[in-house]
Amino acid sequence: MGNDEFDEILSALDRESARIRVRVEPRRYNKPATVISGFPTGVDLPETARLLKNRLATGGSVVDGEVYLQGDHRARIRDELGRLGFDAGAIEVSNAQLPKRGRH
Repeated sequence: MGNDEFDEILSALDRESARIRVRVEPRRYNKPATVISGFPTGVDLPETARLLKNRLATGGSVVDGEVYLQGDHRARIRDELGRLGFDAGAIEVSNAQLPKRGRH
């Protein structure tokens, strides 16, 4: 077994054992942003963000080890991360409501 094969196996095991957390935060003008955190080390976050942005047809970025996506994508994110090789059962999606901001 070559060194590259060993690295691929370790990367696959890291993806399967990761506890990924998904939450939604209010951003500017009370617009929702989906925040994905808890990726294992060795995951190419810019590439993962690029693939998620393409599949969900949205904008986003990587900031401090977290992937930010514009909009509320909690309904589809588990399936999309599963397609990228992450264990869908190890993805925690928070269903907390966004706090109301602005004028009351």
